[in-house]
Amino acid sequence: MPLPPAFLDELRARLPLSDVAAKRLRLIRAGREFKACCPFHKEKTPSFYINDDKQFYHCFGCGAHGDVIGFTMRMDNLSFPEAIELLAAQAGLAVPKDTPAERERYDLEKRLYLAHEQAAFWFEEQLFAPAGRDALNYLHGRGLSNESIRRFRLGYAPHDAQALARAMMSRGFKTEELLASGLIKKSEGREEFFSFFRNRVIFPVGDRRGRIVAFGGRSLGGDEPKYLNSPDHALFHKGSLLYGLSRARAAIQQNQPIIVVEGYMDVIAMAEAGYHGAVAPLGTALTGEQLVLLWKLLPPAEARDPSRDYSPILCFDGDGAGRRAAARAVERALPLLTAENTLRVAWLPEGEDPDSLLRQSGRSGIQAALEQARPMIDAIWELALEGRRLDTPEERHGFIKALRRRAGEIRDESLRKLYQSEIRQRLAAAFQWQPSVMRPASSSGVMLRKGAIKTGWRKSGGAIFSGPVSRRQPRKAVYTREKVLLAIMINHPCLFPEFGEELARIGFSNPYFEALRQHLVTILSSDSHETLDAAELYRHLSSNDAPKEARAALGIVLSEATYLYASFARPGGSPDYARRGWKSIWNKHLQELLQADLQAAKRRYAEDSSDASLARLLELRAQLEALSHDSALRELNGEDSAGTAANADF
Repeated sequence: MPLPPAFLDELRARLPLSDVAAKRLRLIRAGREFKACCPFHKEKTPSFYINDDKQFYHCFGCGAHGDVIGFTMRMDNLSFPEAIELLAAQAGLAVPKDTPAERERYDLEKRLYLAHEQAAFWFEEQLFAPAGRDALNYLHGRGLSNESIRRFRLGYAPHDAQALARAMMSRGFKTEELLASGLIKKSEGREEFFSFFRNRVIFPVGDRRGRIVAFGGRSLGGDEPKYLNSPDHALFHKGSLLYGLSRARAAIQQNQPIIVVEGYMDVIAMAEAGYHGAVAPLGTALTGEQLVLLWKLLPPAEARDPSRDYSPILCFDGDGAGRRAAARAVERALPLLTAENTLRVAWLPEGEDPDSLLRQSGRSGIQAALEQARPMIDAIWELALEGRRLDTPEERHGFIKALRRRAGEIRDESLRKLYQSEIRQRLAAAFQWQPSVMRPASSSGVMLRKGAIKTGWRKSGGAIFSGPVSRRQPRKAVYTREKVLLAIMINHPCLFPEFGEELARIGFSNPYFEALRQHLVTILSSDSHETLDAAELYRHLSSNDAPKEARAALGIVLSEATYLYASFARPGGSPDYARRGWKSIWNKHLQELLQADLQAAKRRYAEDSSDASLARLLELRAQLEALSHDSALRELNGEDSAGTAANADF
């Protein structure tokens, strides 16, 4: 009996040729391929090429050509059965034996592949038939053209519960084969059979090679569940396959990222927008097996471009369910993390999914979200903060406990220790800050685009005041204010020309926030960074060139806990909303400084009733009244309406 094609496909999928060859040869990345000096003849210039997408090697010097099995046979001088045994052991597979049972299984698998292909053709025909009009209108309403529908081979399963069975039997398929494929089901207590999918839009699900092995169905008549997937069978297991997988394999070779979304329409919308590496789980939470499958699509570590981040991106819906799905995926991934295999998490705007965001904002909207995808350390920090305000020792204890539990899930010992060390540093920055004193900035040499940072007296909001001056203020208020000011400027760098001088002159009490503030001002003050958007700015701030303390503060500043206090600081929001938020916080800061100065002036005047002391006291009162009046006018005119109640603690 020949070995089943499914077994050989699985063997090749588990052992990419580049992985096997990299143990013997020095591979060099060459676009979508790898090259090396040919091991089968002597040469000084590489002419031996490996293409993982097509699963073969070819030497342009001596003509050697083959797949991973042929490579192993030739390198180790093995027979075909010997090479299969060796590779199967490496892949953790058992070689099928030539027995009647194996021959029967092999024949059944061939029939199941054919049955799914024929069913897909039939579903496609039904979509463009009169009975499929509602389904076709639904897909058009979701923004898909007929060309796109045909490209993804979408179809329709009609109401008639017997229609598919009749059509398949007319093509020579037996009832037993249709039952084994999951295309039909048997009625309980009766010798009747009916279609598994009825009155649903049909999404064909392909295996690693793109062969259809299952279907997903979207209800049109309000039937529950809204989405239904084929039952598991000999060719298909929900937890070990992903929708869009075969396209993702090709996308990796084109230097595109792998993006994990939630549903079929998200995958299609992303692919239509040019993101062919989009995949989705099949009606279940993302499994560990699916994560390993994604990482196996990536090039081997030694062949990766060090300037590129290959980590798959989780891009789930921007609602509670989406965040819970992301949290579950992160939890599943933690035990599997290694230095080479990790994830990033992209938080979409509230209420958006990839499909809706693309329709509303186009490619630029989703690209901005992807470019701000956070590494795993930021993701577990933000997920641990979810729902916590950290106002009490109990809440802070729960937050710290959640962080430590998540880090402890990482099985790779060296990576686990690095995560634990990073978390300790972040906790030190978050909770063990220095006494909250607003102090002068130490980066007084930084130049703004509109000229050097000025010193001495300046004007703001109609009041003249000297700054910056050290003042002791409530810890929580200062800590929160510093976070929010940084978040506003990072997420809305277009405000820097207007408020950059203020940010450059202020000094932050938290040393981690101060490091981030200085680095932020340095970047935005440079002429070469005048047109940076939020995503590009985040890349600069999180790069290895940024100070360690600034990188540690970034995850704290751009966290959900910050946005709970200040929704106007969120990324993707209105710049005008963020501008009003900045002014509100800044004015409170100035008023507190003047109040502190005024109290000191009163004490001096009580001790020394000189004309100079009186003049200083009256001057400060005038400044404070002018600033308060200016703030009141703005609030009256709606200019300071950026969540005044929410920001009362600032």
